[in-house]
Amino acid sequence: MSSEDQIATQKTFAGKSEKGEKPNLPKWLFWDVRYEEMDWHRSSQYVIQRILDRGNDLELAELVRFYGRRKVLHVLKKKPIYLMDHSIERACTFFKVKPEELLCYMRKRSRLRHWL
Repeated sequence: MSSEDQIATQKTFAGKSEKGEKPNLPKWLFWDVRYEEMDWHRSSQYVIQRILDRGNDLELAELVRFYGRRKVLHVLKKKPIYLMDHSIERACTFFKVKPEELLCYMRKRSRLRHWL
């Protein structure tokens, strides 16, 4: 293996994907976009939200491999995404974080709900 291959491999394991690389995620999760034309780096927040909400544990692991744990956690904790309650619970279990650390959870709690 050449030194360039070793560097690319190290970057991949660190969660830093190469520019032309695509994550190994099923096309059916992205039914509303052109999967083949998608810019995975520009759409990272959308991809992370979609997988957190509709993906399984293998797809969550692929997110971490492709974007890196730090970036996925940053989106989960700091970006104004919307996740369903069961998705928040699963993400907390997978990443071992408390719901109170997530912006989407705190926003959900602060909204007034109908009294019925």
